[in-house]
Amino acid sequence: MHRLTLTACLLLAAALPAAAQTLARPGLAGSGLNADPWWRQAVFYQVSASPANPPGSSPAEQLHLQQSADLSSITTCLDALHSLGVDALIVPMPALPSSLAPAPALDDFDELVHQASRRGIRVLVDFPASTVAPDLPAIARFWLSRGVAGFHLVTPPDTSPRVAQSILQALRQITGSVVGNRIVISDFNPAAGVAPPASPAPRQPSHPASARRANRSSDSASAQLQIDSQLSQLDLPDAAGLRTLLTQSLAVPNLLLDLHPPASTPGSPDPYPALAHAIAAILLTTHSAALIDAGPDLVLQPDPTSAPEAAQPPLTPARTFAINPPASTPRPAAAPPAPSLADWYSNLSALHHGNATVRYGSVILLNFDAQNALVWLIRPAAKSGLAPPVVVACNLSASPLRLSLTAAIHGLNLRGSYLLTLLRSDQAMGAQDLDSVSLPPFAVYIGELHR
Repeated sequence: MHRLTLTACLLLAAALPAAAQTLARPGLAGSGLNADPWWRQAVFYQVSASPANPPGSSPAEQLHLQQSADLSSITTCLDALHSLGVDALIVPMPALPSSLAPAPALDDFDELVHQASRRGIRVLVDFPASTVAPDLPAIARFWLSRGVAGFHLVTPPDTSPRVAQSILQALRQITGSVVGNRIVISDFNPAAGVAPPASPAPRQPSHPASARRANRSSDSASAQLQIDSQLSQLDLPDAAGLRTLLTQSLAVPNLLLDLHPPASTPGSPDPYPALAHAIAAILLTTHSAALIDAGPDLVLQPDPTSAPEAAQPPLTPARTFAINPPASTPRPAAAPPAPSLADWYSNLSALHHGNATVRYGSVILLNFDAQNALVWLIRPAAKSGLAPPVVVACNLSASPLRLSLTAAIHGLNLRGSYLLTLLRSDQAMGAQDLDSVSLPPFAVYIGELHR
């Protein structure tokens, strides 16, 4: 009886807030400007749930207050997130209303969706399978009616593959039945079978006919995107390990890499001071879509100018957004100061969205493991026009490097003698000779190949 009552309340509440049914950036995909679905080259920003509850008179009120504060904080950061080039937010699912009584967290969520839509940002919610599975259809349609662009399916580790697959297929069926090209994101399971490493197909725009065939195909057995966190289990300065897993991930279509630096011991200096710049380059130039995960150097923090003095306390450090990294972050003494992490992400995002080779090309990883350098070339897709190849080189060591890329690149039947700089994490100037690419400690260099 309780389940029927909850389902009825959800369906009734879903029909009421017409103003909240704002889907961010509707109609761009398939509008004639872009034949690809919006999510194929999107940049996602994931906000995790805050672990702490503020004091309150009851556990339910504590949860509502905390969620309300979190959603309000995210809303105040939308301009900063937009400046990073974020296309979509993945946020925790607010508590579901148990009746038609006012729900402050729900009002804050509607405001977040509305304000994000004004900035061209979609909003997705985490979908905890363990708690919502009994009422999945009603709950999914409730959130879709409020304008969410899709769901990130969160399944406990002990969930059986059969149960997880049934939930995923049910979500895909529901999201596919509503307008707006809604999607489902799931966590990648390598045990389900990984294709052998191979040269990936070019990331080129889909033709309308092929896009329609893809939509008609029975691919509802899998999510549109899967989050792969395998790389975060590595000792990141190891170029050989990163290159091996990146090669495997490139053979699997539609992956989002969840990659972040190893956590340092509290009170000790960061052992890899500028590694975040290399991680950002990996996230935003190797795969068609990208995932930015809130972390200690790129965190979500309310704008102090827009919050009242007596406002709720900001989110925990792992959930706050700072434009600049902490001033105490150590850097190699011999290296010039790197750009702020937010500026670096913003520049990479602009490259991700605006450079035809980076957006649609195919990635080929080059072997410079002996020098602990991660280097890859992005070959232009057939329909990228006259866009030249792009080379990305990351020094994962604390020592300066000088790389000779000529033999590796000429071995791919590409010709060139120098790299025209697109982006670099240090403050050096000018082009780089292909036979002598100079990289300061933990530096990243991105350049176009020219003759």
